[in-house]
Amino acid sequence: VEMAPPPEASDPAYVSGTATLRSAKHTARYSKARKDDPGPVAPRGALPAEVMETSVISYDRSVHDLAPAVARLLKRAGPAVGSWPDPDRCGDLEDFVVPAQSLRDSKAGSCDEAQAHLADVVAADESRGGLLQSFDAFVCERVLPELKRRLAACGALPNEHEPVRFWYQRPPTLRLQPGPSTRFVRAHADADYGHQHGELNFWMPLTCQSRTKTTIWLESEAGAGDYSPLDIAVGQCAMFHGTSRRHHVPANPTSSTRTSIDFRVGVEGYFDPGWSMKGTRADHSRREARL
Repeated sequence: VEMAPPPEASDPAYVSGTATLRSAKHTARYSKARKDDPGPVAPRGALPAEVMETSVISYDRSVHDLAPAVARLLKRAGPAVGSWPDPDRCGDLEDFVVPAQSLRDSKAGSCDEAQAHLADVVAADESRGGLLQSFDAFVCERVLPELKRRLAACGALPNEHEPVRFWYQRPPTLRLQPGPSTRFVRAHADADYGHQHGELNFWMPLTCQSRTKTTIWLESEAGAGDYSPLDIAVGQCAMFHGTSRRHHVPANPTSSTRTSIDFRVGVEGYFDPGWSMKGTRADHSRREARL
């Protein structure tokens, strides 16, 4: 997926296919039945505007550092996903190299196969100290309490002691964006891909922007078109309403790979866990949590 002219990359190694390798099989294609779809049932209507505002959650990396688990996972994933220059050790995530062949689209190469394989590896990483166990702890100990606090602060909950259910995407999506590249992710809103207005996006960089020179760009409100970069560091996680606010990712002009994790959280009363858009395939699985 692509947008306007990307920034120049010196001697680009990636000039065709997709910009990122992602651990998701989710697709959304046009369906004639979509026009008759009544849509999700949200008894409480739209999320409060205060909750949809973009914000940043900081976390203690000594408690919730997902990067080591991701590095171990990538080492196990095999050559179709990539490797480090020294195959005997896990280096920095910025030094991980994704084969150009694995980013070519389904008409020209093996992107679908590589993404499906990466998705399977992520989904199977349930062991102690693995990515999913670390991810669950981060979501339940850091993300959901902060989201509940914001709901209570704007009056969507009577108080912070009122129980509320959340549905969080599990497994999360792991994204690898290598460079130097001419490929980029075009501006889009997640509603285009079947995501509901009663859910929020969470985006967590695992690599240093100072090395990759690349981050996600987001408009301030739906339809504004005033894109600005999410300037956050490792140790922070951005929360935003990606269903309505368009966002894009420029090409990576460096030789360092950008690695990030993203996921979505649906909120009780605003999110319908039983709905999926007509034409959606391999929709993201979710886990219910009560807080």
